[in-house]
Amino acid sequence: YVRCVLAGAIPACQWVVAACVRHQQDLERSKKKDFPYKFAKITAEHVCQFLELMPHIKGPKARNGELIELEDWQCFILVVVFGWVHKKTGFRRFRRVYIEVPRGNAKSTLSSGVALYMLTADGEAGPEVYSAATTRDQAKIVFGDARKMVKKRRDMVRHYGLDNQTRYILCGANDGEFRPLSRDGETQDGLNIHFACLDELHAHKTREVFDVVETGAGKRDQSLIWAITTAGFNRSGICYETRTYVVQVLRNALTQWPENPYKLKGDIADDEQQFGIIYTLDDDDDWTDPAVWQKANPNWGISVMADYVAGLAHKAMQLASAQNGFKTKHLNLWVNADVAWMDMRAWDACADFSLSFEDFKTDKLILALDLASKVDLAVKVYLFERIIDGRKHYFLFARFYLPQKQIDESGNASYAGWAADNWITVTEGEVLDFELVETELKEDHEEFDLKDVA
Repeated sequence: YVRCVLAGAIPACQWVVAACVRHQQDLERSKKKDFPYKFAKITAEHVCQFLELMPHIKGPKARNGELIELEDWQCFILVVVFGWVHKKTGFRRFRRVYIEVPRGNAKSTLSSGVALYMLTADGEAGPEVYSAATTRDQAKIVFGDARKMVKKRRDMVRHYGLDNQTRYILCGANDGEFRPLSRDGETQDGLNIHFACLDELHAHKTREVFDVVETGAGKRDQSLIWAITTAGFNRSGICYETRTYVVQVLRNALTQWPENPYKLKGDIADDEQQFGIIYTLDDDDDWTDPAVWQKANPNWGISVMADYVAGLAHKAMQLASAQNGFKTKHLNLWVNADVAWMDMRAWDACADFSLSFEDFKTDKLILALDLASKVDLAVKVYLFERIIDGRKHYFLFARFYLPQKQIDESGNASYAGWAADNWITVTEGEVLDFELVETELKEDHEEFDLKDVA
């Protein structure tokens, strides 16, 4: 799979390419003594063998009693996540997994199989396994699919001593348990998590469940947080925060690849315990072009049919209100709202991370203020004008303000992180300190060629 992706035989976006490149780089690094991890082939294959003993539970293959046959992209994810182990301890390297893939690519089936493996066959004593979501119904999707798999494998029930109930699955062989976990369910205190599947992470409006899972997984030697999702439109949520970090990790792999053909901009991160893969389109791709749709859908022609996607695309091209739904659910493109207003990929393409306030001391400046006192962000936008080759160019910076209480109590998962990174200026108390904004306004007047404040 890696060879085919890197050779272009399998259409793939830069983040899938990056995941493959990273694996290749790690195989080379593992030959050196100072790299603490190795790739264990037998361990990698074990989970794949287990999943291919699980039955299909939906569609014609379920009616015929067929077992799951993993596709190459699924094998790649599984062997990388489970195959990399610490050279000394043998414990799993990757503790956090983020998989972003559109609808119809068998996300829940893959996750249910992995959850059952972690419950029964991972060699853990007393494993606590959870399917976690913000609502009880969402949490039951992966858990429910796992129950159906167990129902069809009576030999598995006997072998592991499984008790398959409506609200839990108990494993007598190792005293394990598998339950759905949700914010509106029972208490979440005292969890000792071995495996947690965060299904459709983009639907998590707050970071509450995510934080409970992350803190509850710290007590085990090789716990695994498995987040799998489609794209969404909430760019201030925990899902987009996680995705942004994963992109930084993948970008780091591409920056070290001599053959890298992509234009890379943005931060990089080095995290040996984070695995991530994102099936989507590249920045320059035209979403209306059928030739690029396969990049976002690894199960193309298997569970994702070209004619069906083409029909949805045709509707989206004719009906503006259907456009963002198609982009997020079938092409895995993040948008800025459930109904289109601005093309956020075009907006993001305008970013230049090398720009600095210091470069615009002599340029004409117009300031604009959108003030808020308690709940909303207050913002001050700097619009600089510069003539380049006889044409006007505009450069935009922004400063954002919030009172401390809103940072602490808001449902926005990213506020605290943005404040820590100085993207938000925080003032003490419950109400924004307008004197600070006024003082900074006077300083702007002294520092720049300020012509107007709108």
